Amino acid sequence: MFNDYRMKIFSCYILICFGLYSCVSKVYPDERMGIDSSFLKLFNSVVQTDTFSFKNLNDDRKSFVVTKVDSIISNKKGWFINEAPYKLLRVNFRESGKDTLHLERPNEVFVNKDPATGKSSLNIEFNNFYFYDTVLPLLNHDTININDKKITNYYLFKTSLKLKQPDDVKELYISPAKGFIGFKTVSGEVWINEQE
Repeated sequence: MFNDYRMKIFSCYILICFGLYSCVSKVYPDERMGIDSSFLKLFNSVVQTDTFSFKNLNDDRKSFVVTKVDSIISNKKGWFINEAPYKLLRVNFRESGKDTLHLERPNEVFVNKDPATGKSSLNIEFNNFYFYDTVLPLLNHDTININDKKITNYYLFKTSLKLKQPDDVKELYISPAKGFIGFKTVSGEVWINEQE
């Protein structure tokens, strides 16, 4: 009986600690919630159109339709268990076309700001391609030729995943001005944005 009483006291103590912690948790000023400009520019370049259309050298086509664009901010005090403060911008898109009927692959890009660390991050999921980092790759200023199109000023993203399917994306080219430029699959097939 004495142990039950001590357990109730301990439970109340834990509950009070959670409540006090939530009362003293930080709310960050707006300037701490701002996403780094290079991450923001990259995200804005991706959402400047509602459809991405790619073609390969055989004139086969793949299309991706934007289905949702989100802007989420969590930065307030609450009671008991608080969500960590963050700012998130996210775009979801769906692959369409006759060759993609049986594919259920997540396709989204988001940028995030953690005000506690001051770091922005980028997450890309694209046809089994996955990239996440708080540092962008170097912006390439050289000119490359992809399927007879010259491309300058682009980021080359590579996935660290071990991919298995021939049409999984292993390299992704994104321009901070034009968004998705093209991608290369495991089979070596290259697809270029038709609007490029």
